[in-house]
Amino acid sequence: MDILLFISQFLYRIRYWLLWGTLFVTGLVIYFTQFLPYSYTVKSSLYAGITSSTSLDGAAVNFSVVAATFDNLVNIAKSRGTLEKVSLRLLASSYTHGEEWKDNQYIQAKHYRQLLQITPKEVMELIDRKDESKTLANLTAYKKNDHNNFIYSVFNRTIAFYSMVALDRVELKRIGNSDILDISYTSADPGLTQLTVAFLIEELINAYEILRFKSTNDVIAYFEEQVRLAKVRLSEEEDNLMHYNVQERIINYGEETKALAATRYQVDDRLEAAKRVYEGAVALRKMLDEKMDVRAQIIRNNTNLLQELDKVSNLNQSIMEKEIFISDNSKSKSGELQKEKTELRQAEDRISSISDNLNEFAFTKEGVGIENMVNEWLIALINEARAQAEMKVLESRQQDIFDQYSHMSPVGTQVNRKERAIDIAEDNYRTQLSGLASANLRLKNIEMSTSNLQTVAPPSYPLTDNGRNRLMYILAAFFGSMIFIILYFLLIEVLDHTLRDPYRSKRLSGLPVIAAFNGISNLKYRGFLKACNRLAAAYCCNRLNKYMKVGEPTVINLLSINSREGKSFLAKYFIRHWESEGLRVRLVTHDYDFESNGKQYVQAQQLSDFWMLNEAEKTPDIILVEYPSIKDSSIPLPVLQKADVNLLIANACRLWRDSDNTTLAPFKEALTDTPFMLYLNNADRDVVESFTGELPPKMPIHSFISRLAQLGLTSQKNEVK
Repeated sequence: MDILLFISQFLYRIRYWLLWGTLFVTGLVIYFTQFLPYSYTVKSSLYAGITSSTSLDGAAVNFSVVAATFDNLVNIAKSRGTLEKVSLRLLASSYTHGEEWKDNQYIQAKHYRQLLQITPKEVMELIDRKDESKTLANLTAYKKNDHNNFIYSVFNRTIAFYSMVALDRVELKRIGNSDILDISYTSADPGLTQLTVAFLIEELINAYEILRFKSTNDVIAYFEEQVRLAKVRLSEEEDNLMHYNVQERIINYGEETKALAATRYQVDDRLEAAKRVYEGAVALRKMLDEKMDVRAQIIRNNTNLLQELDKVSNLNQSIMEKEIFISDNSKSKSGELQKEKTELRQAEDRISSISDNLNEFAFTKEGVGIENMVNEWLIALINEARAQAEMKVLESRQQDIFDQYSHMSPVGTQVNRKERAIDIAEDNYRTQLSGLASANLRLKNIEMSTSNLQTVAPPSYPLTDNGRNRLMYILAAFFGSMIFIILYFLLIEVLDHTLRDPYRSKRLSGLPVIAAFNGISNLKYRGFLKACNRLAAAYCCNRLNKYMKVGEPTVINLLSINSREGKSFLAKYFIRHWESEGLRVRLVTHDYDFESNGKQYVQAQQLSDFWMLNEAEKTPDIILVEYPSIKDSSIPLPVLQKADVNLLIANACRLWRDSDNTTLAPFKEALTDTPFMLYLNNADRDVVESFTGELPPKMPIHSFISRLAQLGLTSQKNEVK
């Protein structure tokens, strides 16, 4: 209850500040809020379709990506580029459709007039009143990033409706975890508010599609170019291999090398067989040459025989070449080959006939029949010629095969290299095709998700305003000023070290407060000042009566820390009150009744050591001793200890310093057994009333407020019959 009482008295003390301060601030707000503009709010909803979208690859929804996508949508809408485009479109619409003296659905007349006032002539020449798109194109071409440019300055300065500061008040937020993006904007013009939201949605969708598709389109264009280059490279490598095969007469290198190797081994085998036949024929012929005589040599040197032998040799060589270079099926069909074989048989028959005609050479000298030896010799000679011809053909063929080996070996390396280059080009081509397919798949996924970005609730023209919230401003000013005043004075109440009231005086000084006195500074109640002072003095005197002694004087000491605290002034009222009650009071004043700088005063142990009552004076009932200020002179503590009451007079408006506590500490310690109390002088009327009760003049309103301050919520007048 002490806290409640403190609060009520605190509010009562600052009642005038609360009343007039709150009324003043509230009055200012009431006056200035009448000029507040009207406001209109337009709302729209945009369906993003991100969480509910499907993808071609069947990938699950990544909620972190969804959150980032919504953040991107909000950031794109609030970005400088998007708002700048909206500002340009709003300017073009206002210039094209605005009317100076008539409101329309695009802009109000007063706002159009304000726009015309700040528009330079060169910008007015760009306006086409019949074509908004042409006006927009002209303004876009006119705009430059220069502070002297009108379009640039409109967007970057604090101009209503068209600046970045105004457009930045557009609010975008996602509704819960849904796919709905809520857009809200409030301004003073209904038409411009609607157009702002509509233009913002259009620019948001366009910017979002461009940003999302740009990277993917760039990737697709990159892969398309890479596929084209890879295809060109592959075609070049294939053409290079083809031209090389044509140049080197290669059809199938692998099969040709296999056939060449097989042919080589066949030729080697036949050459080896021919060499065996040839060596055998040569050996047989040499042996027969040794056995035969001169006639045999003559026969051998016979011209006809030699011609026939040459013919047989040539025919054998020709037949051998044809048999080697043509297939088995072609041998039976070749007429030239059959003709040469026929001629070979005929040549052999003629040689036989020639041998038959040589009958005279019937026997050799050894008696051996020459006919058989000649036949054998001729057969050996024929075999030698045939084998020699065959060896010559086979050796030529073998050299051809070796030449083909020399030719085919580097060709194989080049073919392998070119085939490897083709494989690399083909792999690169397939890789680029795969990347292009993936990029196209991503593009389709983006199209499926971005195509869902559409307006659910289009912005509508507001028919009613939001109200100016004037009452809210007034109430906020009323309660805000009241709270500010209370907190301000409460802060002072906590931090202030002025004595002022009994609670603070007791807390600061540590002395009980016996009473308070009005003083002479209250001009409002100056006509009742003396009456109030008498009541205050009477209250204090009545409190001091319990210390009165019967048959001997009561000594009351009046002390003060500083000079001019009001000791003499209070003593006069005390004397008047006690004298009105029939008591004799003697006032003992320093520097008049006793010297405050004498040895007797400083070393006094009792009052009679420095002051004595005259024999002519009657013994008083009360002796009031007014001492000099404690800071200016010394005070004999033994004298104070033997007094009945010690009153410390203090000005309620003074600051209680730490030095005051230091000065007062010896007195508190010495006067523990003697009443030592604080008396507030020059206190507020409210402080005095906390002791004496209501002071004159007694007014009903003041009485009522005073009862409320004392928490007398249900109290009534004290008079009863």
